[in-house]
Parts: sequence; structure tokens; C-alpha cells
Amino acid sequence: MKMKVIIVDDEDLSLKRLNRILTESGEVEVSRAFHDPEEACEYAAENSFDAAFLDITMPRISGMQLIGELRKHHPSLPIVLVTGYEEYAVQAFDKEVIDYVIKPVTAERLNRSIKRLQEKLNKSVTTPEPAVPGPKLNVRLFGEFTVFGGAGADSPIKLRTPKTEELLAFLLYTKSTTRDALADTLWKDLSPQKAWTNINSTLYYVRRAIGDNSDVPIILKDRNGIRIDREAINCDLYEFETLFRQMRQASAHRPELFERMDTLYTGELLKGRHYEWAFAWSRQLELDFIMTMETAAHYHAKAGEPLRALYYFERILQIDSIREDIHREIILLYLSLGRRTEAQRQYLVLEELLKEELGSSPAADIKQLLRQS
Repeated sequence: MKMKVIIVDDEDLSLKRLNRILTESGEVEVSRAFHDPEEACEYAAENSFDAAFLDITMPRISGMQLIGELRKHHPSLPIVLVTGYEEYAVQAFDKEVIDYVIKPVTAERLNRSIKRLQEKLNKSVTTPEPAVPGPKLNVRLFGEFTVFGGAGADSPIKLRTPKTEELLAFLLYTKSTTRDALADTLWKDLSPQKAWTNINSTLYYVRRAIGDNSDVPIILKDRNGIRIDREAINCDLYEFETLFRQMRQASAHRPELFERMDTLYTGELLKGRHYEWAFAWSRQLELDFIMTMETAAHYHAKAGEPLRALYYFERILQIDSIREDIHREIILLYLSLGRRTEAQRQYLVLEELLKEELGSSPAADIKQLLRQS
């Protein structure tokens, strides 16, 4: 049986070359190849494979950091590092990697790595991997911003001040940021020195509130900036983004994903929190959700499930009540079901809304639908 591996390299030519050589070896099946290390982390959370070939120098998450992220899901995962720089060798073997390959890679050199991986896998005892710890925080960013502790926590965590809340919300939203970006966003009226002092003190109170004092912190700091360990957090926004990306890439619609998106979107992002930095993204997420609900409605209408389609169209009107095209779709569905009274009522609702909001009337073709029925 072929060994299943993933490849992560932000350089397209290197990625394609490595993919080709491994595939042509006849010993390896490349499950997925990634340019983006964050996408590799998401894939690792839900899929199994035997080994990983990683570049070291990548943006946002380096190969060294990626090893730790992948091993959260696959603790004994064998790693081969592929890089153009020899100076990382000592640090690499501190991470207990199987091999360290210098670019440009050759088939002969990779065959040695493959043999080492096969030896490692053959020696491995087939025992279940240790259970991955559950998330340390459960966060809701849609609707009311709420933060809970780990599994079983009943009461939300209380943050010390509004600025403490905003800092945590900003870190959860950006996932990774610099101190300068934090200063420019949250303390733009202060001098750089005072802003940095505020960042440090507020970050201290955030970490104390969420109990972030373990050997594996939730908020990670280095000289390049501050980032959130996404794997330690169960967050509705992160799941929403993942599902939306999956649906856009999928070749066929999956009704259960529509239902999950509907469940996740409990209101606008950070509702009631007037954070200027969040306005544009909140609007974009709202548009993404509306587009998903419209797709779901049309899918169910075509599948001969008009009541389900009605639900999704009405879900859109809860957010954007004057969408005349959606009212038209609802009227058509009611008429197709022989429910003329409901169709007439929907028309009257639209008529009243347009009069109040825009001082206009429904399009003539909508009224014509009712006359013809």
C-alpha cells in the first residue's frame, strides 16, 4: 500500500516539482499539496495521512511552527523538511524530523527520504493516537460577542474593561497581527510608546481573564507580532469561514452545510460592538451568508422541496427585508403550492415596505403574477 503524504510549500515551482517526484516514485500517494500552511492545518484536523513534506520559510506560519500545529492532530507524524537553507538543520532535528532535504530536490535524494519514512512507519506500533485535547476557549463572534472557557463551562468569561474586550475581539478576528497594527487600530490617538504600554497591560488582563497561563498558550507572541492559536479555540466565525470556502470549492451542493451555516449565523458580527475595524468585514460576512441562503433556497426549490426553499428565502428577508426579487420568489412558491392567500399577503408586505423605506411600489410584473394566478 502506498504511503499517503501531504506537501506544504508556498513556492509553486518547488511544490509542483516535489509533487511530481514523489508521485513518480511509485511508493507515495500525495493526498494534498498546499501553498497555504493554514489550509494544511485545517486539512490535518479532519483527515489522516502518513507523513508530511514541509518547506521551512513560509509566510505567517513557518515550517517549524507548522510541525507543532500538525502534531496537535497527529502526535507521531513523521516529517521531512525541504528547504534551500542549511542553517536550519540543527533546529530541524530538535523537532525530531525524519529527514532534511536541501533544494533543489532530486529523485535520488527523495528516495532516501521515502525509505526512511517507510522504516519509521513499519516500526511504529499500531496503537491509537492519544486523544487531542479539546478547545480551551469557546467563542461566539456572530450576534452577541461571548467567550466561554473549555468544555463544560456554563458562564461566559468576564473581561475587565471594554478595551480588554476589543483587544481580544481584534485578535480573534485577525488571527495574527503586529504590535504596530494593534496600536494604529485600538490606540491611534496615543504616542507609540504609550500605545505599546497599553497593548502590554491590556494583553496581560486578557490572558489572565481567559486563563492563558499554560505551557501551550492560546495567545502567542514573538518579535514579529501576536497571533491566536486557532486550534485551541472553537469559534463560530472560523467554522463559518471554513464551510463557506468548502461550499465554493465543492462540485455539488450539500444540504447539511446549508443547515450548519444557518445555525452558525446568529446575527451580524460583533453585534452591538461599534468597532470601526469590524464594519467592513461584518458586512462582507452578511453578504456571504445571504448568498449562501439564496443558493440553498434555489437548490431546494429545484429539488422539489418548496417549503424548505421558503424557509431560506424568508431567512434572507430577516436581514434584508426590501429584497424585491426575494419577495417575488416567495410569491411564486406560494402560488405553485396553491396558497394564493399567502402570496397576496406577501405582496402586501412588500408593498408596505417599499412605500415606507423607498417611497416606491412593487414592480408591475409581481402584481401581474397575482392577477394571472
